[in-house]
Amino acid sequence: MEVNVGLVGNGRWGKRHLETLIQLKKEGLVNHISVCDLDSNQLTDLSEHVDASFTEFEHMLGAEVVNCIAIVTPPSSHLELASKGIERTIPIFVEKPLSDRLEDEHEFLNSFNSDNTLVTGFLLRHHQGVMAMKQQLDDGVIGVLRELHYRRRTKRDRPAGAEAMKTLAIHGFDLSLFFGLKEMAKAAPEVFEHLPGEMLLDTRGAEQKRLVIDVSWNAESELRELTLIGQNGHLKLTFGSDPEMHLARSGLLQKVEFSNINSPLYHEWMFFLEGVKSGTPTIYPNVEDLLTLNQWFRDLNRY
Repeated sequence: MEVNVGLVGNGRWGKRHLETLIQLKKEGLVNHISVCDLDSNQLTDLSEHVDASFTEFEHMLGAEVVNCIAIVTPPSSHLELASKGIERTIPIFVEKPLSDRLEDEHEFLNSFNSDNTLVTGFLLRHHQGVMAMKQQLDDGVIGVLRELHYRRRTKRDRPAGAEAMKTLAIHGFDLSLFFGLKEMAKAAPEVFEHLPGEMLLDTRGAEQKRLVIDVSWNAESELRELTLIGQNGHLKLTFGSDPEMHLARSGLLQKVEFSNINSPLYHEWMFFLEGVKSGTPTIYPNVEDLLTLNQWFRDLNRY
C-alpha cells in the first residue's frame, strides 16, 4: 500500500513533522507528501521531496491523493479539520491538545466512530526512555508505583495565546494515565497554581499516591525530567537531545541503558503509519483516556 500523507500546518512544529516525513520518504516508508497551510509564505522553498502544496484544506482533499492526514495547526482548528477528514474515512493524526474547546472536544469524543483512526500527538508516549520506564515498572523493578513527578521548563517565550496547562503540562497529565495513575484525575489538588505561562499541580490520592506537574515558559534554564517513585525505588529520566535514565534502589544508583535511535516524533509517525498500512482502525490514546483528560481539565477549570 502506498502511503500518501497530507500535512496540514507548516509552522514551527509543522516543520518538525515535515522533516520527519522527508526522512520517512527517503527510507521508502512514505510515497507522497502534500503540505497545506493557509499562509502561502509557509509554502515557499519547500523541499524537493514535497510533491504538492495547497493553501486550502478542501483543495488538498479534493485532489484525492492523500490517504492519511496530520493536523499540526492551532488547537482551535483541530476538531473542524479532523471531522472533515473523518467524514472521508481518512486516518487522522492530530497534534495535542485535541482541542482547546473542552465542551466541543467532549462532544466530539462521545460521538467518535471506533471504525475510524485517530492518533493524538502525545509525543512522550513514544519516547524510547518513557517506554523503557514503562517496561521497568511492568517488570516490578521499583514495585508498585506511588508517585509521578513531571517537570518541564523551557527558556522559550510563551507562544501567543498558549496556556501552560494545555500545552506543556498536558504531557504530565497524559503520562499519569499512561503509567496507570488514573485515579489521580478524580483527586482534588492540594496545590494548583495556574497562570498562562506556568502551572504547578500537586495532588495526593489514596494509598500514598501523588502526582506533581511543574511546567513553565521563560525559565532561566531548560529542564525535562520525569520521575517515577515506587515502593522499592525510583526511576528518573532526563529527556531531551541526550536522554538518560537512572534507577535508585537499595541505596544504590545505577544508569539504565535504553535504545535512543531516532526521535520520539519519528517513532510516533511509525506508530501511526503502521495503523494506516494495516487498515486496522487505531485510536490512541483510547477514547476513555481522552475523555478522562477532558473531564480532568474541566474540573480544574473550576479552581
